[in-house]
Amino acid sequence: MGFFDRFKRKEQNSQQPQQSQQPELPFDVQFSMTQDGRLQVDFYDKHADFKQFYDTTRLISSLETFQLGGRPVHNCAVSWYGKDDAVMFDKKGMMGRMFDYRGVLAEIDLQLLQSDSNYCYMVMKDLLSKQRVERYLNKGLEENPDTPCGKYIGGVRKTPENQYQKFFSVQTGKACHNSEFMVNRRREVREAEERRRQQIRAQKEAQIQKLQAELDEMR
Repeated sequence: MGFFDRFKRKEQNSQQPQQSQQPELPFDVQFSMTQDGRLQVDFYDKHADFKQFYDTTRLISSLETFQLGGRPVHNCAVSWYGKDDAVMFDKKGMMGRMFDYRGVLAEIDLQLLQSDSNYCYMVMKDLLSKQRVERYLNKGLEENPDTPCGKYIGGVRKTPENQYQKFFSVQTGKACHNSEFMVNRRREVREAEERRRQQIRAQKEAQIQKLQAELDEMR
């Protein structure tokens, strides 16, 4: 085979269409249904920051929405755990971080969540980050926070530039914060805190009385 024959063969090979490889997603996700008919999503972040002490977020969402402050919200439960966490058992059943749920109200498109990887990533990694969710839930237990929210944590939507971003409806946050459920929840928290303070006070008074009795015996 001459030089030009080899070149021609090389040129023909270079003209063959190359199979494009899809970029690997930075996460793994599994969708399933719970026994009571809710959507369960287990989202594993392949590049999770070890400082956050979890790499997997679990979402359990009702399939139906209800109106709150003029917005459609899903009633959800969220937990955060490590992919290699051990699952323990006791008399009540399975135990572990994956079952340590926090209740939230969120604006999530469940169809997009299962069909659009970019939307899924934004919801599961950013909207439902443990630090963000707990920040809103803590504000929900305050009487006059800077951002009234109750259990509402916002949602994800598209920008005019066709990008997904988190958002928070102030009107919906106020409606949730002032709902009968949250008013009662804050009252229960205050009452529990007062009982705890009274218990600590009683323990300290008992300790003082015991010390005083010991001092009296030494005289």
